[in-house]
Amino acid sequence: MTIRFILGALALLAPSGVAFAQDRGVIYAGGSVGDGAGGYAGGLVALPGGSLGHGLAVRAGVNGGTYRYRTSERIEATYVGAEVALVYQFSGDWGWVNLSAGPRITDTNLDPDDPGNKLRGTRIDAGLQTDGALGNQWRLGWFGSWGVRNESYIGQLRLTRLVDERSQTRIGLETLLQGDPTYTRVSLGGHLSTALGGDWQGQLSAGASEQAGRKAKPYVALGVSRVF
Repeated sequence: MTIRFILGALALLAPSGVAFAQDRGVIYAGGSVGDGAGGYAGGLVALPGGSLGHGLAVRAGVNGGTYRYRTSERIEATYVGAEVALVYQFSGDWGWVNLSAGPRITDTNLDPDDPGNKLRGTRIDAGLQTDGALGNQWRLGWFGSWGVRNESYIGQLRLTRLVDERSQTRIGLETLLQGDPTYTRVSLGGHLSTALGGDWQGQLSAGASEQAGRKAKPYVALGVSRVF
């Protein structure tokens, strides 16, 4: 479902820029269109005694959108969600790793109602998450998320190459595996990130997603982030 793709994109968006010792955090926003549409916004701020990439931090974000699926009839879904997490960060010349955990809440409305969808209504969950990257010229980034109550999962890998150091432009490929007990989806696409000016970093991803019982469908995702 679209919500899971958005959360995956959000996690790998934040560390895209270059962080310095004095940096305290990062803000980000973006969205995607494909089999539905959605958007997100959020930020991460280091706690006292830490900095971006080192020590403890707090991450918070909101997201929302629409998606559709079919049982005996076509169901239109609209959702809004929020998340807060405590993050442990560590980094070096080799790259970075973030580990986090915290509560999530999502409210999903279905038209017509689908009593068989356990994600309907307001759901509170516990989220476990990791994201990070290894390397610089060639960089392997990852994101993994598990929703304990909803049994929802995302696994994302992104391999990029730095093609222009001055603008921090990277190009590469990404793959995504996501699902819950009711479905599994696999996505594959290309990725581009570059500096936009004013300490902002932009990202563009595009590709196709395939789900059992459906034809492959295209997706496009855009995002921006700013380290501060």
